Amino acid sequence: MTNHAVDAYLIIDAGGTFLKSAILDKEGGVYPDSSLMTKACSEGSKEEILDALGEVIVKGLDYIEEHHLELKGIAMDFPGPFDYFKGYSMMDHKFKNIKGVNLREFIQGVPGVLPSLPVEIRHDANSAVAGEQWKGNAEGYQNVAVITLGTGLGFAFSVKNKVQCNALGGPLVIIYNLPFRDGILEDYVSRRGIIRIYKEKTGKDETGIDVVDIANRAESGDAAALDTFREVGGIIAKSLKGILEERQIECLLFGGQISRSFKYMEEPLKEGLKHVNCLQKISVVKSIENAALLGLLHEVA
Repeated sequence: MTNHAVDAYLIIDAGGTFLKSAILDKEGGVYPDSSLMTKACSEGSKEEILDALGEVIVKGLDYIEEHHLELKGIAMDFPGPFDYFKGYSMMDHKFKNIKGVNLREFIQGVPGVLPSLPVEIRHDANSAVAGEQWKGNAEGYQNVAVITLGTGLGFAFSVKNKVQCNALGGPLVIIYNLPFRDGILEDYVSRRGIIRIYKEKTGKDETGIDVVDIANRAESGDAAALDTFREVGGIIAKSLKGILEERQIECLLFGGQISRSFKYMEEPLKEGLKHVNCLQKISVVKSIENAALLGLLHEVA
């Protein structure tokens, strides 16, 4: 590392379980040994949640000082509902004890953060779209959608290279609560949905089974596991077809931890969307770990 100051950005991905952070250069490169995983304390008190976030920022500042870098901005993605323009959470479930707390002001108040430093907060799905269009698997496409599969179900899209946002800065179109069968879409294609479908197919109520276990069984050729992912792929295609046509989406990408099992969903998904004429590409994000981080960097750099 050179002795003169080099531009650096502190990027934070706030999940319900962990705060994942890294120091990036302006081209999206991650500085060596700068990545951290810190417990988010999302179910904790206001003080515990803010202490965890403050710890991430202080450690980032320490790294930057130690390596003679110059902090040019901080960007964080945070789950919704959230007022991304004003900077505060509106959630009553995760992070409920910081509802109404202005996180942008909190970050700007951490010792060592200059008042003039740009601080951006975005929704993770919006960030993933921006990141994939900048340096990911959506390069060259103007109308892009990313669906994130995990504990919940996220969706965001761009039109003519511009991420489409609602009045609070979150994703313009919400899909998790779309009516489906006896519930909503998230009941079928999120973590709990995949576990539910698998248990229905096996007729066994296995305690403690998770999606990674079902994926491992699919890899081993387990018929119920393979059928589960195929059914999920078909459900997603059926549910998204109209939205993709309406928004003229050219590239559909999958992110989130469950997208690691994309290959088991791919065939029925593509079969269900084959008549969506605008759609040219269906794939996974370039980096499940870093798609949102790159999008955040693109916002703040």
